[in-house]
Amino acid sequence: MKNVRVRYAPSPTGNLHIGNTRTALFNFLFAKHYQGSFIVRIEDTDIARNQEGAIESQFDNLKWLGFEIDESIYNPKNYGPYRQLERLDIYQKYVDKLLAEKHAYRCFCTEEELLTEKELQLAQKIIATKYSQKCKHLTLEQVNEKITQKVPFSVRFAVPNSKTYNFDDIVRGNVSFESSDIGDWVIQKNNKIPTYNFAAAIDDFEMKISHVIRGEEHISNTPKQLMVFEAIKQQPPIFAHLTLIVNENNKKLSKRDGNLDQFISQYKEKGFLPEAMFNFISLLGWSPKGEEEIFDKKTLISIFDESRLSKSPSFFDIKKLVWINFQYMKKMDDTTYVNFVKQFLDKDLSEKPNEFILEIISLFKKELEFGSQINELAQIILNPANTKNQETQDHLKDLEYSKDFISSLHKELSNCEWSPVDIKAVIVKLGKDYSLKGKNLFMTTRIFTTNSFQGPELAKVIYLLGKDFVLNNIKKELK
Repeated sequence: MKNVRVRYAPSPTGNLHIGNTRTALFNFLFAKHYQGSFIVRIEDTDIARNQEGAIESQFDNLKWLGFEIDESIYNPKNYGPYRQLERLDIYQKYVDKLLAEKHAYRCFCTEEELLTEKELQLAQKIIATKYSQKCKHLTLEQVNEKITQKVPFSVRFAVPNSKTYNFDDIVRGNVSFESSDIGDWVIQKNNKIPTYNFAAAIDDFEMKISHVIRGEEHISNTPKQLMVFEAIKQQPPIFAHLTLIVNENNKKLSKRDGNLDQFISQYKEKGFLPEAMFNFISLLGWSPKGEEEIFDKKTLISIFDESRLSKSPSFFDIKKLVWINFQYMKKMDDTTYVNFVKQFLDKDLSEKPNEFILEIISLFKKELEFGSQINELAQIILNPANTKNQETQDHLKDLEYSKDFISSLHKELSNCEWSPVDIKAVIVKLGKDYSLKGKNLFMTTRIFTTNSFQGPELAKVIYLLGKDFVLNNIKKELK
């Protein structure tokens, strides 16, 4: 495939959302697989909803994830500007062209008149309300008179009668719409700002976009954009509409879903790795051949195949994300791992002596699934339970051990050098002395020394808890 040019076109209305990230990622993989260009275009014409800092946030998070952007506001090339509000003169040229060729007309209706029209149609049980076209039938003299009087106007597209709009969607196959279901829609508001569908179509043509890969919520926008391409006598891009991402309740992933983090920045702050996020999101609505699920970026670019985009909704499985992140965490060398995790320490841990911090971080390397989890796991050392809970007591009932073993454990630990090596030697010796092994040895020891039935390497946990705590704990239980 030659001359592939795709675009990710966010609005600067908030931070980078999971759904937008998936759209950007599939565009990126598609472009790079075919040695094409990945473009980021800012669609900022909805001025009221634009947020300060949102553009910078989008680019910062894309960069963190590992996207290489070929064209944008930060690296413009021959197809700019890359912000729609800087392209108003381009849109005006096409508005004038469509007006001159009768593909569009000026609409002088006020908001109140349009609302009255809509309410009347709803009262007649017309659900898909449409503009009445009354301004379409104004004479040239009437139009010129209103312009002279400086009556505000928008510009509407003159939708053809009884026409079918077809397109072959990479994901969904043939899709068709009837023009009779679409009213004459506004292409330019009375403040001279273009509407989304008009600006997007003009930008896609001007920027030579070959493929438009986006979410399924844009399917209904496609016929309007096809109308624009037809009116300017140009070939439209090829479309691919991605299926929904759903949560555990099979509901569309929404920014208002309080049970799930929605933004890339939230995962970054929690200590997920960008490589893991990139890998996980690539599997939301696309599947590689075979059973393998861990792929680096280079491999994903190589194996990406648009024919394997899913036709069914994709489930955002947070457990799978955690598992994938864990696989990447395990591959880190010790120095990289420690430096990464140190960024996510809570205050009560970060204020401890550096040697203690390093011991804690290293202790949990085989358990840590994401960076900030260190604070939760470390509670076994920082805030060990003073009494065994019911679950721990239940485990203790199933174990075989003697009171003499516990007394000897207290005595041997009292007399040993307090180091992980010596503590481990005590446990091994007592196992031989009392013919205990497996759970009967190690879980019993863990429960009486730490009040927990599970955790990382036992000798190191006992060492970090400190001699006084451990001995007092055993003594308390012996009483």
